[in-house]
Amino acid sequence: MKPIKLIISAFGPYASTMPEISFEQFEDKGLFLISGDTGAGKTTIFDAISFALYGTTSGSYRDTQNLRSEYARDDVESYVDFYFSHQGSNYHIKRNPSYQRKKLRGEGYATVKEQAVLYKDGEPLVEGLTRVNGAVRDLLKIDDKQFKQIAMIAQGEFWALLNAKTDQRTEILRTIFMTDGYKNIEFKLKDRLDSVRAGLTEGKRSILQHFNDVAASEEDENFTELQELRSRAEKADSVWNLDEILQIIDRIIDSDNKRAANIKEQLQKAEAVLNGNKTALATAETNNQFIRRVGQLEQERAKLKEQEPRINELNALLERQKAATHGVYPAYEAWTKKHKEVSYTEKLIIAKKTEQEQAQKIAVQAAKKMAEAEKSKPELEKLTISANKLKEDEPKYKKRDEVNWKKAVLEKQRLQLAEEEAALTELDIELKRKIATLKETVADLKESPNELLKIQQKGKKLSDLENSINDILENQLEERARRQEDLSSKQKAYTKSFEEYEKANAARIEAERILDGCRAGILAKGLEEGRKCPVCGSTHHPELAILPKASISEDEFELLRKKEEELQSKKSKASTAAETAKISLMEYENQMRGALLACLENEELGGKPEGKELDELISDIREGYSHLKDEIQLNSQQQKALVGKCKLLSHSEKDLEKATGHDSEELTAKREKVLSDKQKTEAGLAGAMATLAGLEELSFTDWKQASVELDNTLKRIGELNQLLDSVTRAREAADKGVTAIAAELKTLSESLESQKTAENSLKEALDKKMAENRFKDISAMNELVVSEDELSRREREINGYIQAMATNETQLTQARADAKGKELVDVAALQELCHQQQLEVDSIRKQENAVSNRLGTNLDKRASILARRGELERTQKEYSICDRLYKLVRGTTGNGKITLEQYIQAAGFDGIIAAANRRLIPMSDGQFELYRQEDTLGKKSNNFLDLEVLDNSTGHRRPVGNLSGGESFKASMSLALGLSDTVSSNLGGIQMDALFIDEGFGTLDRKSIESAMDILVNLSGTNKLVGVISHREELVENIPQQIHVAKTKNGSEITIDTGI
Repeated sequence: MKPIKLIISAFGPYASTMPEISFEQFEDKGLFLISGDTGAGKTTIFDAISFALYGTTSGSYRDTQNLRSEYARDDVESYVDFYFSHQGSNYHIKRNPSYQRKKLRGEGYATVKEQAVLYKDGEPLVEGLTRVNGAVRDLLKIDDKQFKQIAMIAQGEFWALLNAKTDQRTEILRTIFMTDGYKNIEFKLKDRLDSVRAGLTEGKRSILQHFNDVAASEEDENFTELQELRSRAEKADSVWNLDEILQIIDRIIDSDNKRAANIKEQLQKAEAVLNGNKTALATAETNNQFIRRVGQLEQERAKLKEQEPRINELNALLERQKAATHGVYPAYEAWTKKHKEVSYTEKLIIAKKTEQEQAQKIAVQAAKKMAEAEKSKPELEKLTISANKLKEDEPKYKKRDEVNWKKAVLEKQRLQLAEEEAALTELDIELKRKIATLKETVADLKESPNELLKIQQKGKKLSDLENSINDILENQLEERARRQEDLSSKQKAYTKSFEEYEKANAARIEAERILDGCRAGILAKGLEEGRKCPVCGSTHHPELAILPKASISEDEFELLRKKEEELQSKKSKASTAAETAKISLMEYENQMRGALLACLENEELGGKPEGKELDELISDIREGYSHLKDEIQLNSQQQKALVGKCKLLSHSEKDLEKATGHDSEELTAKREKVLSDKQKTEAGLAGAMATLAGLEELSFTDWKQASVELDNTLKRIGELNQLLDSVTRAREAADKGVTAIAAELKTLSESLESQKTAENSLKEALDKKMAENRFKDISAMNELVVSEDELSRREREINGYIQAMATNETQLTQARADAKGKELVDVAALQELCHQQQLEVDSIRKQENAVSNRLGTNLDKRASILARRGELERTQKEYSICDRLYKLVRGTTGNGKITLEQYIQAAGFDGIIAAANRRLIPMSDGQFELYRQEDTLGKKSNNFLDLEVLDNSTGHRRPVGNLSGGESFKASMSLALGLSDTVSSNLGGIQMDALFIDEGFGTLDRKSIESAMDILVNLSGTNKLVGVISHREELVENIPQQIHVAKTKNGSEITIDTGI
């Protein structure tokens, strides 16, 4: 970063906009001085640079709350405009502080909120406090504190720079030497180590699980050894000897193979005996079945013989039923049907004769009505002539009616046109008045859309800020509380495990003391004066050790030692867990702090959160949230009001356009049309009057009266024609009815004669069938008539009986032949024998299955253990490598405790110290040299970047904090220049081409000032700017390029002297 130009306006002691300070005019020599009276505002120039970049001032004791000049007029804006170049690009940042000024309108004060904008090559890059601050940090790769240590040594901070602790320098050096990667290596190796350890543990657990699944018979000679080996493995939770595990599995498998062979031989013998007994049992059971079958069939034959009389009777009845149903009943049914037909025809003939008499009466009456209707024909002819005359005159009537109607319409239209003409005159006046009103409304509301856009943009920012605050209050606070609770829980767990470890440690130490006492007492018990002690070799024993009252065995001591180790491991894990939880909470709180700062620095809240604790920031954000709600509500009300105004503007513009265009044109067109219509109406009235004069000879006033007369005439004609048609049709219908009935009576008489002849023939056939089948009368025959289903059922019953008799005869003959020569045998004894033999076979087969399953399981487990053996060995090797690497990077391999990142930073810092000594040695006439505290390396890791100074006049080293004021200035400036040299090499992405020194020269003597001047002159040049603030006369005389600050009663002023 190299300054180009600085503009200060109403900032600090400067009342107005100062002349721009162009740093480019100092590039030839590179060194310039800012001089002036005390309190004039020399340091404010550097405050302005720091404020422009980071929003903070250069000195740690200055605040940013009151940066507006007290001398500034209300109309002068307070801001800092800083131009600089960095890595080939030009940047420009403008920032104004928060301040209050008098309102431009009305009374009271208005607050101007802090704002910032960053430009790149003349174009805006980002704006807003949070975004600009972040962009500057990303661009320069350092924050404001690091910037002050590297590029700007502010007043009162020389000593702080020189005496900075390791953790403070670590942050700077991490960026300079890009050591983040080394720190990340430790985390990545830790993750890899944990992953491999988990895999190793899982591999061991899996092998142990497979080994625990290995089965052995309690009778097996290897059973006891298996249990002992399994117990040792479970207690150790390890698989230290896989060969031993595999060997015992192989011995168990061999033993079970032998046992399986013996069991198979036993099973074959037992199954052979069982099969022989089952064959004998089956033969006996078959013979017994043959004998019992003969008895069963003989009993069945006896039962069938008992049914024979009933079946014979049923057969005789079936023959009579067939004769009645099939032989006689069809003839009876045919005769009955024909007899009914004859009766029906006779009834029809009687009914038709009655109908014939009635038809003859109707024909006589129809003839009389016909004669009466013939008398109305003369009236019909007269009415027809009258109707034809009215029809001929119909067009004339309608023509006259049409002309009368048109005349009335034209007269009415003439009146309407007069009214319309008067109304159009009024509309013309009203339209002109409306256009004037709309023009005024549009002019008043013209700026409403722009105002609405501004308010909406502000509303969007307010909404985004509200969402960010809601996330903090609703989500992040809850997550922070959860992490705090987690940390508290893990800290309690650590405290508990530490107390348990302390107790175990004390118990182990006490046990060790007792054990050592027991050992000494046992040795001393057999010692005699003059005999050598087996421990020390002495022959003189003035005071023999005595056995203590309490005693402990080696095994008991070993258990206490193991318990101590377990609790120590548990304590370490609890410590790691608590530390992880603490780091997690701290990281989350830093994240929360960033979010809170981003919100509080928002221009809508205008807060100054620097230096506040997290809980204070949370309290501030809660207060700011209430204010934000009011702002959002006000913004919403403003938006609603402006939306209404914009709608009114839009409607007014549309209405104005319509009124001046369409409405005006439409009104003119209407007035022209009214004038044209008036002329047409007068001409139409004159024509109508002429037409009516030629139609005065018609009989009726209008066609309506004439058409009523015509309708009445036509109606009467219709009635007479209808009467004549009706009586004519009635006469013809009556005559046809008489003729038709006479024909029907003739047909029915002929049909009756034919039906009677057929009936007699059917009766003779029925009587013949009755005689042939020996039925004395119809009722006797009908009693034997049954359905076809009933006949079929009885036939099936008789046939079933005959078939059963034949089947029984056949089966009985065969059964007697099968049972011939056989006797009944008692099979209970044979069944019991088979049952006992089956139990023996099942028992042997169960043993075989158990051995077979055990063999299968053990072979599978052996294969699984072998499969995991290679994987376990690879994992153990990888774990060993990861563990060594992790300890190396973490700094826990030996006595020292320095991490890889710390080692890299220490080496880089040695280079910075060497560069600092190149300035310090000549500046102090060779008296002082800076050194890093290497003697503490390996003891503590938190001071490996601390400094000490070698005083060559005494040869001793001492802390830098013991240097005097002048000595401290020399050392701190040398260190700052060393940092600047390193940074200028573009290490770590940082490029700093400027160094500013604020005072500090007052403690130096003339010779030291001359040495410092030589160093600063050599350091500065076209690639490096060095600015010095001082009122020392030696510097004023020797540095020609100066910025002079003069203090006046109206504020300070700046003048620039380029030394030319």
